[in-house]
Amino acid sequence: MSETVYSARWLGPTFIERNKDQQISVAIERSGSAVTVTSGTLTVYKPGGDVLVDAVAGTVAGGTFTSATIAAATTASETLDKGYLVKVDLVISGDTFTFYNDAVLCLARLYPTVAQTDLVARHSEAANLLGASITSLQQYIDQAWEDITIRLYTEGVPFWKWRTPSALRQVLFDRAFELLFYDYSTLLGGAQTDRYAAFAERYAGLYERDMERLRSMIDDNEDNGLQEDLASGSSVILLQGTRRRRWTV
Repeated sequence: MSETVYSARWLGPTFIERNKDQQISVAIERSGSAVTVTSGTLTVYKPGGDVLVDAVAGTVAGGTFTSATIAAATTASETLDKGYLVKVDLVISGDTFTFYNDAVLCLARLYPTVAQTDLVARHSEAANLLGASITSLQQYIDQAWEDITIRLYTEGVPFWKWRTPSALRQVLFDRAFELLFYDYSTLLGGAQTDRYAAFAERYAGLYERDMERLRSMIDDNEDNGLQEDLASGSSVILLQGTRRRRWTV
């Protein structure tokens, strides 16, 4: 009999802020429902493989495991870098399952600079949908932010060092509107389908254009001083048939 496969809902790399008390959480699901988790522990490894946090216990609620607080002193003298590794061991139906995620130790993390109020102000059609069909646009902002940060991370961009998050504002607008209008192009029939599909296609194009133009001041030493300007270069790198941009300073 095959082992049950569960989904660990990591929403991108795990960001651990240095010298700050914090907890790490992950939700476990199967078939759209939260999984009953009996207990769990969290281990964090340094880039070289040494243990930073050793099997600390945590709490479970609604299928989400949340570690005990990682004390600020634990990370205070550690090197800021990617290459950290998070491991969560969870007991589910009497068996232990291990879930890994890549992690970054950073000085500070970025947060979205676009809110629902901004989407409504930017595009009247978003206001119409909000009033007639849905109660919140937050899911599109959240998904857009995840898509953008994961894309930057996989392209090797140390965006957690950026101290000008406004640089991401336009691409966040583009991606959120693309997701919103694409979603509604599949839900509504008739002329509305084509109309929203055209909106989605337009914003998809703007998203790619604005990603190519993206640039930000970077805190390269992570000391809250702006040293360099990071920009997307015009050249691309081909890796196993995949187009990858070259980021330059």
